[in-house]
Amino acid sequence: MARGSRLLAQLVFALVTVIPVIRCDTSGRTCEPIRVDMCRDIGYNVTGMPNLVGHELQSDADFTLQTFAPLIQYGCSAQLHFFLCSVYVPMCTEKVPAPIGPCRGLCESVRARCFPVLQGFGFPWPAALNCSKFPQENNHQHMCMEGPGEAAGSGGLVPALVGPDSTKTGGPFFGAHLSCYQYGKPNLYVFVNRSGRCAPLCEAHVLWGPEDKRLAEVWLAVWAGLCFLSSLVAVLTFLVDSGRFRYPERPLGPLALCHVFLGAGWGLRAVAGRAAVACTPDPGDPTRSLLAQDGLENANCAVVFLLLYYFGTAASVWWVLVTLSWCLCSGLRWTHDRVQQHSSLFHLAGWGLPAAQTIAVLVLRDVDADELTGFSFNYY
Repeated sequence: MARGSRLLAQLVFALVTVIPVIRCDTSGRTCEPIRVDMCRDIGYNVTGMPNLVGHELQSDADFTLQTFAPLIQYGCSAQLHFFLCSVYVPMCTEKVPAPIGPCRGLCESVRARCFPVLQGFGFPWPAALNCSKFPQENNHQHMCMEGPGEAAGSGGLVPALVGPDSTKTGGPFFGAHLSCYQYGKPNLYVFVNRSGRCAPLCEAHVLWGPEDKRLAEVWLAVWAGLCFLSSLVAVLTFLVDSGRFRYPERPLGPLALCHVFLGAGWGLRAVAGRAAVACTPDPGDPTRSLLAQDGLENANCAVVFLLLYYFGTAASVWWVLVTLSWCLCSGLRWTHDRVQQHSSLFHLAGWGLPAAQTIAVLVLRDVDADELTGFSFNYY
């Protein structure tokens, strides 16, 4: 009897611990109603995030889908609308743990009809829509959607290329001819919905060639190293016996300190590399990188900006203070002690004004990356 009770207790314990795990594995995915207007009434009304390209929110998927609106209006494939929705807003059912996206045949059919159109405008097929990552067929191992067939009479023919007036919304493909048409190489830009601006691709050579960028990197690295070393020697010399440095030459100490941090900022950029500092992921396509427009999203970019902008501005202010103190001593015949009485105002101006200006730039998030140097800075 005791043995039977022990076996019964073990069985109950196993059921209590195993059944919730099994239930969790089969129903771990949460489905939610489709809130993307473009993908309503397409045959299913619930989806699950993250989608097949990594978007965690439907709003992010909606941003990206809007960029394809011109291609849908272009009419290269009757299946394009359903295909895009099945990728960015995949079907969801709590009976299946993974999202149900398009079959490979649907992707290849759309690609065969729409890729020539993209090529005509100088754009590649998006890496996020690589057909090889979709299941070959719908079966019990990998569920997928085959989608509607092509409309009769389409015959896979690509319409004649049309001008910019035929499309009305921007995007990574037609956006070059819409919102980014004013640039000299529009196919190297992507329209970013969140900022409403065009951002160049991270590795694109828009204004400068690879040789120009390599020369600039070597040139800046050499001068940054010399600046750092010479300024560091000046600061150490100042600290050894700071008391003997009086006005008007005393502001040279903070001026040299500013250049130490400037050299450190340039050195950090050289060590971290161009891509790590100047590039951020495209919010519409995480597989692609853009030249940073809001550099605060990139930690390396933000640190380089703070070093260069704050201490660069402070160096300019301290240079003005050097000339001012020299004018007071030599021109107005002020004594060293009299100038020393106003040293607190010097430090307030030398460190406070750059701090206020830097905070204003951070609040406005107006930090961009430079194509030639790869530095993050405020260029306005």
